[in-house]
Amino acid sequence: MEKKVFLFPERALMEFCRQSFQRSGLREEEAELAADVLVKSDMRGVDTHGVVRLPFYCKRLIDKGTKTDPQIKILREKPAMLLIDGDNGLGQIIGIKTMKKVMEKARTSGVCFAGVRNSCHFGMAAYYAMLAIEEGMIGFAATNTPPVMAPWGGRKAFIGNNPLAIAVPTSEDFPMVLDISMSVVSGGKVRLAAVKREKIPQGWVLDGNGRPTENPDDFFPGGTLLPMGEHKGYGLAVILEMLSGVLTGAGILSEMPLWFSDTAIPTNTGHFFMAIDIDAFGDLNVFKERIHKLIHELKSCPSSEGSKEVLIPGEIEFCREQTCRKEGIPVSSEVLKNLDTFASQIGILKLSFCLPHREL
Repeated sequence: MEKKVFLFPERALMEFCRQSFQRSGLREEEAELAADVLVKSDMRGVDTHGVVRLPFYCKRLIDKGTKTDPQIKILREKPAMLLIDGDNGLGQIIGIKTMKKVMEKARTSGVCFAGVRNSCHFGMAAYYAMLAIEEGMIGFAATNTPPVMAPWGGRKAFIGNNPLAIAVPTSEDFPMVLDISMSVVSGGKVRLAAVKREKIPQGWVLDGNGRPTENPDDFFPGGTLLPMGEHKGYGLAVILEMLSGVLTGAGILSEMPLWFSDTAIPTNTGHFFMAIDIDAFGDLNVFKERIHKLIHELKSCPSSEGSKEVLIPGEIEFCREQTCRKEGIPVSSEVLKNLDTFASQIGILKLSFCLPHREL
């Protein structure tokens, strides 16, 4: 059967997500912030962290696994560091508020690093790193996750795939943005394939018996993601677990339950955020001129067979975002069905009734 895709205006998706978060207990201002993280994820092509995950975040709020009104507080503070307790709030809200505080301190100290504990899944890591771009800063954001990936040489999920994002301002139309998890592919992409009833490539996942599989349903429960670059991805995941979890006092490894499964249980997820004020090192415009040289020298490299051009990290996502802003954000029929079911459960207008939208 042919799969259908519908295009929704950014405002329509934002309003649907905002209403969902509000009905689940968030105040309007914070519901708007959380909605923006999800919708921007879809617009940048990171649809594994977009509206497909909205029901899980809302269910955590409804089931009290995540607090609707957390008392986020600073536990320790020095000129260039912060330790934040998120009080089991929504990861998106904690992430935005922490990154803004980090940038404020970096403006004075030149750099600031913040560790966070008692948070939850915060979605697309690039969102928080990119907040620094608007301030002429380089932004970093990372998190640990429940065990979804096998350590190199193992066949069971014992560590998170622990995403890392770095965003850099440029003089180009697009910023430089690296956003990667340490597994070959994100768990969200595997779950999205399951929702869409699609096969996955060999090398993404091992099933519960430690064997390669093309069936996304073999990932959960009992299966595992594999690390990118073999020992390299695994090694980076360990370091990010240390910075996000061990250093901050957050949960680590098996201490963390699956956030989308055990929706009534706090996860004590850890994050870290960092900002570097470019002006502390020299003139921002000179920096951008040098970044321009770096980008254009890289793009002058001859293309390999089968490749059209050399791309810079974040370039594809920027182009996708501009296209979505003009033409609409794609939502598959399977995801739309799940969102409509959820809308009925919480008593808001179904997304499919939101106009205008059109079939792709």
